[in-house]
Amino acid sequence: MDLRRHPDLVDKLAAEYAVGTLRAGARRRFEQWIRRHDDVRATVERWQRYLADLPTLQPATAPPPEILSRVEVQLGWREPAPSPKALWQKLWQGTGFWRGATAVAAIVAAVAVGLNLRLSEQLREAPIANAVAVLQDAQAQAAVLVTWDARTGTLSLKRLDATPLTTEQALQLWALPPGGKPKSLGVIGHQRAVRLTVAQPLQQVPALAISVEPRGGSPNPNGPTGPVVFKGALIDSTL
Repeated sequence: MDLRRHPDLVDKLAAEYAVGTLRAGARRRFEQWIRRHDDVRATVERWQRYLADLPTLQPATAPPPEILSRVEVQLGWREPAPSPKALWQKLWQGTGFWRGATAVAAIVAAVAVGLNLRLSEQLREAPIANAVAVLQDAQAQAAVLVTWDARTGTLSLKRLDATPLTTEQALQLWALPPGGKPKSLGVIGHQRAVRLTVAQPLQQVPALAISVEPRGGSPNPNGPTGPVVFKGALIDSTL
């Protein structure tokens, strides 16, 4: 089959390839198309540029002080701590070494336990992008980057567009379930970046859309009343 006769399929495969969900034989076959055809390679590069901004949707997490200290030493910003050998010799020669050995061991164990607990807590709290989407405008230009964390039910959006809105207008995000009515996921308003708490699971939602609505959102609970300006597929990144 000539993939280039099916641009929608090429776009979907390119998105999955860029995200990393296209695997095994399908990924190898698609890589052959990338090497042979400039237009396919350009589509993949376009998705890679879109997805390059996805990390900015996640809140920054400060590294543990111990890791930051090691990085500063490697960059030459601070003097390294005494080597274990030098520290050991100093302790050995000290008159209170044997008396303090038990106390030192207890402190080291406590520090190790504290570090493990801190790292475990950070890993539990770190956001996970279970699904991603790049919503495009009518000219197929990237307009909104979206990530979804299934664990916390958080949907993060970053706008790249320059859509003009009056003070009486607002953008509203919609889920487009298969064979069902659009369901509102929240009013974005005029914000350039926003995080929404979504109660419903989004694994079975194939696409998202954004419409221009009155300031408080669409008055119709069954769907948008204004024009749909952006839309795009929601890709499960855990597959």
